[in-house]
Amino acid sequence: MSGFARAEDVLELLDSANSAMLTGDCDPWRNLWSRAEDVVVYGAQGGYVRGWAEVSARFERAATSYGGGGRSCRENVATWIGGDLACTVDLERHETHFDGRPELMTFIYRTTHLLRREGDQWRVVLRHADPLATFQGPALAHIEATPTSRG
Repeated sequence: MSGFARAEDVLELLDSANSAMLTGDCDPWRNLWSRAEDVVVYGAQGGYVRGWAEVSARFERAATSYGGGGRSCRENVATWIGGDLACTVDLERHETHFDGRPELMTFIYRTTHLLRREGDQWRVVLRHADPLATFQGPALAHIEATPTSRG
């Protein structure tokens, strides 16, 4: 596992890691991550995983749903880099053949990545991605709300 001396080095590799994932190769993503047990992925397909073993397995499962090639690019919304932590908020645009379909699909994720300095190297410790790139309104956020009775 090679290291990254600057947070910017990791951030510059996000597009190529995503593009590799679209071909079915999750290794570039794995190479960016900390191996710590507190790493977390809130994946765009829902749910979350915690710990390096679960994160690595999640990347493997996600890569198998792509495999049709394609490309990825990010539109940066904001980036903050401090002494030991860095955060970037982006819109990721992915174009790929998804789930064995012959037509090229385009999808956009809102993403947040948190990086942490570990010794003299920077690593990703959080990825949060969701398909809510456009405003949906309050009904979406409360669709699974359960009425409560007051007695």
